Amino acid sequence: MSDRGGWSITGPDKGEHMPTIKRRRRLLSTTILAALTVGALAAGSTAAGAASVRPLRSVSVQDPLETGDAIADLRAASVAVSRDRQYLTVSARFEQPTNPTTQNWWFGASLPRPGISWGLNTDPASTEWHHVAEFRADPVMGAYGYVARYVSGNLQLVCRANASFDGTTYRVRFPVRCIGSPERLRFTAYAQLYHDSGEGIIGGDYAPAWGEFSNWLALR
Repeated sequence: MSDRGGWSITGPDKGEHMPTIKRRRRLLSTTILAALTVGALAAGSTAAGAASVRPLRSVSVQDPLETGDAIADLRAASVAVSRDRQYLTVSARFEQPTNPTTQNWWFGASLPRPGISWGLNTDPASTEWHHVAEFRADPVMGAYGYVARYVSGNLQLVCRANASFDGTTYRVRFPVRCIGSPERLRFTAYAQLYHDSGEGIIGGDYAPAWGEFSNWLALR
């Protein structure tokens, strides 16, 4: 099936498309970006009547350099919430980034389609991917993104999303409501491309390791 046209979707389903080889544990780091409170903070006091500025928040994960093909070596990924808490932006970087609109690596001739997936989990009691944000591309459509949710083991389209590539970082931006406006989330990033012939998967890389998640990101 294809995720174009009728938007039937296939993704990196645990057990079906995910590699089974155990990967070494990843270096996991969390970055909290805080905006300073309006007014002076010196001498342990703030200016009278100063209003607080809501902070930008993000969490990120890093992945060690691999010995395989650098174009599919996922090095870092993150998810950030906008200042007004209305939008999420997921991002990823490869060791050797490639233009997703010009290479067969991003197009492929078979399923599952190549691209980057951010598996989103909102339940501390579960290790499942409840939603998936996807970065896909081909020479005709260019870069595109969408958000899907798992329903009885199958992915169903929830929202179309804005996808972009700036020469270094791949990003997908979408409204928080696309994932049900939860209180918090954590994620795992997964990437796979294809050989230049369009056949044969390159990579299958996770950040952090398979079965692991980032730290939690508060959305409220």
